[in-house]
Amino acid sequence: MILSWIKANPRISSAQICDWLKEDYPGDFKERTVSRYVNRLRSDYNLPRVINPREFTAVEELPPGQQMQVDFGEMYMPRAEGGRIKVRFAAFVLSHSRYKFVWFQSRPFCTVDLITALRECFKYIGGMPRELVFDQDSIVCVSENNGDIIYTTEFEKFRQECGFRVYMCRGADPQTKGKIENVVRYVKHGFVENRIYPYDDSTLNALAVAWLERTANVKVHGTTRRIPAEVFAEEREHLLPIPIFEDRNSAKMLRTVRKDNTILYNGNRYSVPVGTYTHQKEVCLETEGSILKIYTTTSDLICEHTISESKGLLIKNRSHERDTQGPVNGLKEKLKEKLGHSADEYIDKLYAEKKRYARDQFKLIFTMMDLYGTEKVLNAISFCERNRLYSASPIKDFLESKSPVQK
Repeated sequence: MILSWIKANPRISSAQICDWLKEDYPGDFKERTVSRYVNRLRSDYNLPRVINPREFTAVEELPPGQQMQVDFGEMYMPRAEGGRIKVRFAAFVLSHSRYKFVWFQSRPFCTVDLITALRECFKYIGGMPRELVFDQDSIVCVSENNGDIIYTTEFEKFRQECGFRVYMCRGADPQTKGKIENVVRYVKHGFVENRIYPYDDSTLNALAVAWLERTANVKVHGTTRRIPAEVFAEEREHLLPIPIFEDRNSAKMLRTVRKDNTILYNGNRYSVPVGTYTHQKEVCLETEGSILKIYTTTSDLICEHTISESKGLLIKNRSHERDTQGPVNGLKEKLKEKLGHSADEYIDKLYAEKKRYARDQFKLIFTMMDLYGTEKVLNAISFCERNRLYSASPIKDFLESKSPVQK
């Protein structure tokens, strides 16, 4: 088995082979023992390891809790069904303990994604350093401005909310970010390389955390000769407290709509109405308890599903298989009648604005009528009409803010 790994992946290291053994089989595998065995196999079968050497510059040691370095990487991963996918990741390392964290996604990073990754990192380490070191990346800063850094709006708001300092590296400056350069390389060749892409990004992130706890943060560091997890246990006491962020359970996540009109979430495929892929390449996901809500990027509700705890399933709403535009006109007339024809103009404009998702829009308004009554729904519609909000979602928000449903 190990021989087949080496033949299939000439660049694979004995450290990664040892990690794979720990991942797939119970038992205490010693890296030195595995290294000797791998070296013997390479010698016996004439399979030298292909390496690309790269030099790094030593950086002055810093006190605990002082600094974290951040950088990005990307690499292709093979798919089980064939082909490959480019994954991107944000890597983080505490400069004192060398304690690491990594956050993956299969789409390019934007500022909001970086903020999400930073929040996940702070949550993982249970605190926040006083300073973050970045390259001059466009998702962090707009301009160097002769030393007066101008940050992107979203990042500056997050920086002020947290209160950390930022050190922006100059180009080609390994002296100030050598630690994270090594971590990016380690993630690429110690975790990503030779690994098959799983179901989705969330599964990949779960595997990455397991790798961090199993290998990356518990191996003796080559420079400090100490185990990062043990040093971090001391450094944790020096970290700043994490600011109170908004509830992440209600945060929206971006997903790509697949050609078969499904989206991936936690290892399962969930259906969206036929034609969504043609008109909406990306959607937002939001979870409320056991319900998965799927929205357009402009926050209009598309559909809902009950979240499955299993993996590898297709969760399908049968109404998504057919064109719903035929009976939707009848549903529109029924809604007008139910509202006493007092909101016909608004319903017509809503239909024109949200034609692709009109059925779900109308069903949501019917649900609101059942919960709050016709009079309150008409008041909400009047408010939305004055503010030119032609969607069922602001009607729902208005009603919930004015008259919460008693549970």
